[in-house]
Amino acid sequence: MICSELKISRSGANVNAAVLFATHLNTPSSSVLMVWSRNQQQLFIVIGKCNGDLLFFTTRKQYTQLENIFKSSLTTICFGKLRQSSDEIVAISAGGQIRSFDFPQTDAQSGDLQKPLPLFEQLIQANICTSYIGDIDGDGLSELLVLMTDRCVRTYRYVANHLASLNKYEVPSHVYGFALGITNSGLYYALLAERSENYVVKIDFSSNICNILPQTLASNASNRELMVPNQPVYLSLVGSLAARLLVINPENDTEIALENPAGDFICATTVNLQNMHVVMTLDIFGNLLIYGWNDHNQKRQFCRMQIV
Repeated sequence: MICSELKISRSGANVNAAVLFATHLNTPSSSVLMVWSRNQQQLFIVIGKCNGDLLFFTTRKQYTQLENIFKSSLTTICFGKLRQSSDEIVAISAGGQIRSFDFPQTDAQSGDLQKPLPLFEQLIQANICTSYIGDIDGDGLSELLVLMTDRCVRTYRYVANHLASLNKYEVPSHVYGFALGITNSGLYYALLAERSENYVVKIDFSSNICNILPQTLASNASNRELMVPNQPVYLSLVGSLAARLLVINPENDTEIALENPAGDFICATTVNLQNMHVVMTLDIFGNLLIYGWNDHNQKRQFCRMQIV
């Protein structure tokens, strides 16, 4: 991967973008996670492959691999306190096999990255495409939230040595955009955009209420929009492209469209800094766009980078 100059949307301002990680895979990847280990104070890139392999990289060019540990392709990887104690890396396959691992350790003598310690395994529902771990219902315990290709959202919690199913939410149509947000009072909600529809489905996890927000999106498939909560926690495009970002605040029914000067997005993610919400998108031409805002200023694009 080659990164060109990073342009900041301010007259005469730019910085050079450094490449932290680049590699070549011999089998197509089907999922990826970039996560910071607080204990080891380093960044890990975790890649799931279509053949069921799980790879771990660091920006120090360390590498380890777990081969053939899943019977089908890895469709999603997440991390968090799955079993309520400490952060775990959680991988889920298309067949519903879920396995969690500790962060890999570095051998003190050789400097090689050791294989991660397996922590937990269970078979749950198949066809999971997106996952997130966090206290989404505000009870002080972590839940596993998953989106499935058969129009379902499910939540699980680790109880008595297994993942117990908590709630199931069914939506009218297939989902192409999935976002998690948080309200001013700290409550989690999800926004789901559905194919060929102009509405958004909103799930309030604290009250288990599922509502439809009508006339929110453009129904034209060629102008597909990815909705972004004004306080975003997680974003995912589910096997689809999006032409623009639409920032939504369900608490006061406001919407702001963010300018997209390039092509359709193929992926999007979000990062919350101390005083700013940041959304990053990558388009079909290799343009990396970075948008940022806080609770007091206008949403805008402030960085653009070309990835060759």
